[in-house]
Amino acid sequence: MRKRTKPNIQFSYNNNNNNNNKKHLIIAILLPLEPIGFKKPNFPDEVQTFAHQAPVKNTLALICQGQAYPVPIFRVEDSTKHVLIVYKPIEPMGAKAPSFSNYIASLTIYRRYGESFAFFCEAQGYPVPLLRWYKFIDGTTRKQAVILNDRVKQVSGTLIIKDAVVEDSGKYLCVVNNSVGGESVETVLTVTAPLSAKIDPPTQTVDFGRPAVFTCQYSGNPIKTISWLKDGKAIDHNDPVLRIESVKKEDKGMYQCFVRNDQESAEASAELKLGGRFDPPVIRQTFPEETMEPGPSVFLRCVAGGNPTPEISWELDGKKIANNERYQVGQYVTVNGDVVSFLNITSVHANDGGLYKCIAKSKVGVAEHSAKLNVYGLPYIRQMEKKAIVAGETLYVTCPVAGYPIDSIVWERDNRALPINRKQKVFPNGTLIIENVERNSDQATYTCVAKNAEGYSARGSLEVQVMVPPQIVPFDFGSDIINMNDMVSATCTVNKGDMPLELYWTTAPEPKWGVGRLMTNDGILITKTTQRISMLSIESVHARHRANYTCAARNAAGVAYHTAELRVNGERIEIFLTMW
Repeated sequence: MRKRTKPNIQFSYNNNNNNNNKKHLIIAILLPLEPIGFKKPNFPDEVQTFAHQAPVKNTLALICQGQAYPVPIFRVEDSTKHVLIVYKPIEPMGAKAPSFSNYIASLTIYRRYGESFAFFCEAQGYPVPLLRWYKFIDGTTRKQAVILNDRVKQVSGTLIIKDAVVEDSGKYLCVVNNSVGGESVETVLTVTAPLSAKIDPPTQTVDFGRPAVFTCQYSGNPIKTISWLKDGKAIDHNDPVLRIESVKKEDKGMYQCFVRNDQESAEASAELKLGGRFDPPVIRQTFPEETMEPGPSVFLRCVAGGNPTPEISWELDGKKIANNERYQVGQYVTVNGDVVSFLNITSVHANDGGLYKCIAKSKVGVAEHSAKLNVYGLPYIRQMEKKAIVAGETLYVTCPVAGYPIDSIVWERDNRALPINRKQKVFPNGTLIIENVERNSDQATYTCVAKNAEGYSARGSLEVQVMVPPQIVPFDFGSDIINMNDMVSATCTVNKGDMPLELYWTTAPEPKWGVGRLMTNDGILITKTTQRISMLSIESVHARHRANYTCAARNAAGVAYHTAELRVNGERIEIFLTMW
């Protein structure tokens, strides 16, 4: 029940000099309210025992926050439950070289353009170590002290960079020293900026045979790859400058430059036009298919035009014709710029028959015409040269048959008429196609057989060699942690591929160019144990040996690569912070 209390009544007067000297009586009635009920004293956090520590001569306040009704009485008692410890700072005993509490040999961080941030270099040691920040000069192992200014400041061991720019990117080194020793830690900074690209010039007109240069001008960071496309198709070029030494017709078109990193890409386009008047070769006059008896001479004529003036060559069943006692090739240029080329065959024989072709070629293009010359006589097959083809490709070959008339042309292997599987196709004109050739199943001697209606026949053999490109057995530097001064090795084994075989190691980012080949140097030992095995070993690993090591194997059929990353304990850790 609420306790009643006697009101407290107060009287006061208010003199108002502007109202005829009247006095106003003010009565204030104060009604005090007391809490309802009673409450036992308690502490908010219910802590029964606590301790404080403070250095000598420091001022100390102990707060006792008790709550209750009626208001409790506070007093300090001599109790062992309340202990005040006064201590005196103790200097370290002995000296200690600087060390980092969480040591990482190298740290890579990413920050956005315009961002402000800090590098921390927290080292302990006694005597108190001196600290200094350095930055390596790009592309070298030389370093210089970080230049401090209004934007770059050093506060104790912390390096503060405000409003970061791309030029801040690089490798920083925090060095701490005292009289006992020293320590250091690397921080690789990449300041990211949005990518953009443009090609200079955006359009250019170049005369035939003259050089053309496109420059891909880009901004942003980081840039990981640069690539080029022509008319939407990739070209094998990865430099910012694309140079065409001698412009041809096929060089005309649209060029694109792409710059990329792991997060984004940018693209620019430019056009190359041919200047002046350039015309690709065109065949103006041709020779027809002809059937004749043996004996007389044959005159084949081919006229072509174009700007620049084309060169004309002749082939018989795909093999280039050279001048000899019976074959004579010549040409001349007319007053209007056309090229007249002729092929004279003296006293034609039955085995002179076949598919004749004239080819007009210039740097602007190619034109050709072909027709058969049929000479009456028995079937005849010209000698076929050995055919080498890379495994996986498609074989195309036409049987070089002469004689007329020919009733049938077939292909055989081991006295069996082809095709004998789905990969093989044989056409009536004597063409043989074998898809996706393999050494085990397709490398062999094939025989072409031509027959006439009277049953006379001719046979010719073709040796097909299937070349096998190299294949490298995957390797790595092991799954165990590799520490500084450990010994590591990797063995590159080529288990497939024809000889002769070239084996080499590289750390170049584009190993296909064959540059940057590693030799035995700087602690790296390269040993070629056999023609197919090469071993790379490092007797004592250091931070400078961290890299992607690529083994390359090359032969006449192709080239193969395999890359393994050498990671070292205390290695660089990459942290990418996406800020947009």
